[in-house]
Amino acid sequence: MAGGAVAFGIERQQQGFPSASKVRQRDHRFYTAMAFAMSAGVFAGFTRTYYARSYFHSPAIPFWVHVHGMVFTAWVLFYLLQNLLAMFGGMRLHRSLGIAGGALASGVVVLGTAIAIRQARQGGFFPFPDTYSSLAVSFGQMALFAVFIFFGLWLRRDAETHKRLILMSTYLFFFPAFGRLMQGVNLTTLLLALCFYFAGPVYDLLTRRLIHKAYRWGVPLLILTMPPFGVLVSHAGAWRFLIDRLLA
Repeated sequence: MAGGAVAFGIERQQQGFPSASKVRQRDHRFYTAMAFAMSAGVFAGFTRTYYARSYFHSPAIPFWVHVHGMVFTAWVLFYLLQNLLAMFGGMRLHRSLGIAGGALASGVVVLGTAIAIRQARQGGFFPFPDTYSSLAVSFGQMALFAVFIFFGLWLRRDAETHKRLILMSTYLFFFPAFGRLMQGVNLTTLLLALCFYFAGPVYDLLTRRLIHKAYRWGVPLLILTMPPFGVLVSHAGAWRFLIDRLLA
């Protein structure tokens, strides 16, 4: 049996298929690169209003916004660290940190939802037309983040599914960060978001000739939570009624 497996592996390499170790190394490079790209976008997007606020003489922010910013920053750094650990052979520590990741993700959902409601009550809805559309986008993205994280942790023993779900969960930081970086949600922002969303499926096609099932259902949901669809949903009478009751 072992000899047959070795022969099969040699045959695959002779047919032009990379070895399993090479596939893992290539995957690690791709996912780490995506983690760096998202981290760079988040830090660039919030430099003026948070990370280098004093340098740019931006207005003071309340304590609860600081807490929100620290938790979101911790998640971005945690995701980057986990990818670096996987790439450089630290899988034992990577797995041990899973509980911390779950706790951080819970904080992201709770604080993200709470700050969206608080800002809505204070009349803050930039870059959206009104509070209804702002909350439609925020609630939709926080709900999808929670779904990706839940299934990502539940299926953590399935590495192929796990890493795709966690990557897609981090994509939900795109619009808060890149929207600020690019001065609002415009056509360029939307096209760049699609480039991020489809990077994984395109990578799968190039390396495996097949798009993984996690992307097949996850990417359409990411697209449905993009701001234009949230704005459309916000015009529904039922949604406006619910938001009016929530903010009353």
